[in-house]
Amino acid sequence: MKGFPLFIIGLLLSCQSCITQKLDTTPYPTTQYYQQSKKRIAELPLISSSSNDTIQVGWFKINMTPPKPVPMAGYGKRKGKKYEQVHDSVWVRAFVFRKGNYKAAWVTADLLIMPMRITERLQQLLVNKGYTLNNIYLTATHTHYSFGGWGKKLAGRIIAGKYNQELVNKTTEAIAQTIEQAENNATTASIGYQEIPAPEFVYNRLVGNKGNLDTLIRVMHFQKISGEKALICTFAAHPTSVASNDLRLSAEYPGALVSLLEQKMQLNMAAFGAGAVGSHGPQAPGENYTKVANLAEGLANKIQNYSQNLSLTFQTDLSNAYFAIDLNKPQWRYGEKRRFRPWLFYTVFGKYPAGLSLLQVGSTVFIGTPCDFSGELLPEISTTASARNQKVVVTSFNGSYIGYVTPEKYFNHKKYETHDMNFFGPSTGTYLTELIKLILQKTNK
Repeated sequence: MKGFPLFIIGLLLSCQSCITQKLDTTPYPTTQYYQQSKKRIAELPLISSSSNDTIQVGWFKINMTPPKPVPMAGYGKRKGKKYEQVHDSVWVRAFVFRKGNYKAAWVTADLLIMPMRITERLQQLLVNKGYTLNNIYLTATHTHYSFGGWGKKLAGRIIAGKYNQELVNKTTEAIAQTIEQAENNATTASIGYQEIPAPEFVYNRLVGNKGNLDTLIRVMHFQKISGEKALICTFAAHPTSVASNDLRLSAEYPGALVSLLEQKMQLNMAAFGAGAVGSHGPQAPGENYTKVANLAEGLANKIQNYSQNLSLTFQTDLSNAYFAIDLNKPQWRYGEKRRFRPWLFYTVFGKYPAGLSLLQVGSTVFIGTPCDFSGELLPEISTTASARNQKVVVTSFNGSYIGYVTPEKYFNHKKYETHDMNFFGPSTGTYLTELIKLILQKTNK
């Protein structure tokens, strides 16, 4: 998210000790929240089927474009303005994997994040259908030009406009229906996975050439025995190519990309999930929607070209889990050495549960994070997966939100990502990376 100001401070500056305190620099391995999360990961089993059946796959998508203008989400400077016209539609897409009596869903939506209110409501709608957070893997495309109306707290209203319960309900119902329809058409399918380098389409927006990059397009391909084809892809570039004052509803480059893939590769469906987008911006010629088109075309061409060497096989390993995690007290900063007191943070942003999601399909492991997770944190995670002969796909926005999570070495950079939106302290990136590595060690080799 972008454009969020430090606000309401002026009203309380006369009593700084009431609203601020020193930053907490306690090493996280010595904390109770770390020990509790580590224990929970160690004790919670993965959910999977004991059968040797081949994985069945189904997919479905629904257009969830609101029928009339509603607030947009993505930039605080819009001040909750409604969209004025539709540039392109926004969708929810779902895949359901079945094996014996076990099933798991992978869901993405053309939204800024997967909002917490929608996550709560979705669990209520689907519990009788056999779905919980343990077997629903959530993400979003992170377009900054979709609709809002899903945040009740002050921060949510600034980023996503006035709360709209009817819009939340309809969006959640569309997601639930998409999952149910994907399950209904699941049949035996062969599966393949590819990692495609695309360094020319992404840059490090936090520290430029001084930082590292996640340059890979990650793609999982599916082909049913009927011949129907689909794919899931992720990439780390933020969908922020269009001016923030553009009030047209759009799925931005992720939407343009999947449309191109469906046309070029004759797919029944393509879906996009935001990868490790923290610190990473989009790079392509042109401005605004010319840049969007060029970025989508470049990524689509790479995926199409690499697919010529694709190998698809039938898979039997399928498992899911959701690991609730505990966090440090909020470290929302005031200046360099002080933070706002937790009560003020919770008043402005809300207090929501957070966790890490897992979906393993064959030797590919999806890990969902509740944040803008930085691509600079991926090498250590990928090394752990490689040692187990696995591939790992890390995505952002898994149904909660804890801010930007970036490497600890950048904590004192006076940038939006590392100062204003680092909510839980300098070691959050190191902490989540360690937890993800522990989760990977529980998966099937």
